[in-house]
Amino acid sequence: MKPQRVLNLEGGINFRELGGYRTTDGRKVKWQKLLRAGGLDELTPSDIAALGNYGLRYDVDLRSEHEMASFPDRLPAATKMIPAPVYPFSERDSLSGLDIKLKDQNWAMFSQVYQQMIADPHPQQAWRAIFQAMLDATGEKESVVFHCAAGKDRTGIGAMLVLSALNVAPETIKRDYLLTNQIFGAGNRASIEQVVAQNESEDLTNRMNQTLSVEDANFDAVFATLAAFGGIERYLIDQLGFTAADITTLRANYLE
Repeated sequence: MKPQRVLNLEGGINFRELGGYRTTDGRKVKWQKLLRAGGLDELTPSDIAALGNYGLRYDVDLRSEHEMASFPDRLPAATKMIPAPVYPFSERDSLSGLDIKLKDQNWAMFSQVYQQMIADPHPQQAWRAIFQAMLDATGEKESVVFHCAAGKDRTGIGAMLVLSALNVAPETIKRDYLLTNQIFGAGNRASIEQVVAQNESEDLTNRMNQTLSVEDANFDAVFATLAAFGGIERYLIDQLGFTAADITTLRANYLE
């Protein structure tokens, strides 16, 4: 399986590479190191073999415990699964006290939820799990995947944080985020809706998954919230508990 933006997997949902993106200092993200995806429960034996050959070593599952139990990941034998549920939020007022300056007041349906996914302590643990897996995947072709059900909202924020930490330009990160809208075109809608199944106990997840698109305003809401925390480096250090040395290591390992 050759590195390409959208991986050609029979049972993959919105399964994408984050390699090849240019950074603001002239480097680029290494291929075959970082993957983002929707559910991995429909991967075929040939998909699993291909991902094993691709070097997949860490799978950070951002779904709820119920989703994980109902639709367990199918993975290569050498891949370690790391449960890191984004929901539920642990605080009702995680945004209070933050000076969030939006470029304009255009809000999408889930903009505040996106902001809570940045500010709330529970999803912060999930983001920490992604970065820790990245630090642990030290081999040249050892790769990390992080995913949710549709690979667009929870996974979308994970990709924003990862690419931002690697100094990819915001306009490039936004293009990666909005690529979901091309992948979930009208021709795929019926099959995707079957995969992103209903969970009666998880209303928020259901409502977000049923909207098989992403919006600019949600991206802007995330970056405005990060700015309120002092930017990505301060967020990694102050909220996720990493060090400046960890950030340097990430960039050394994932950029060329």
